[in-house]
Amino acid sequence: MQENEKVLELMKKQLFFTRIFAAACCALTVAVLAVLIRVIPPLLGMMDQAVTAMDQATATLETVDDTLTDIQGLFGEDGLVGQSSRALEEATDKINRMDIDSLNRAIGDLGDVVEPLADFFGKFR
Repeated sequence: MQENEKVLELMKKQLFFTRIFAAACCALTVAVLAVLIRVIPPLLGMMDQAVTAMDQATATLETVDDTLTDIQGLFGEDGLVGQSSRALEEATDKINRMDIDSLNRAIGDLGDVVEPLADFFGKFR
């Protein structure tokens, strides 16, 4: 009988500690759920903002890449800089081939011819 009472006493202690353990597990579960409910929605909002920012950054980087490609095209062999250099060389060659002294003499001769005509027509004013 004494053994049964001892076993009964031990079982009551075990039941008491099991109930405390169960209550602690329930309280811990409720606390974890409360924290998750308060943390998850703002975390999801931040994730959406991060995705939006990454999309914008991707678009910006694509624009930068296109711009750099266009700039490289300017300096390419057939790019704007190359074409401008060729046009400048052609213009310089044409200027070098011009006979500036003959041009100055022709302008002077034209001035000599136009001056008497200007005087003649100036009398009719």
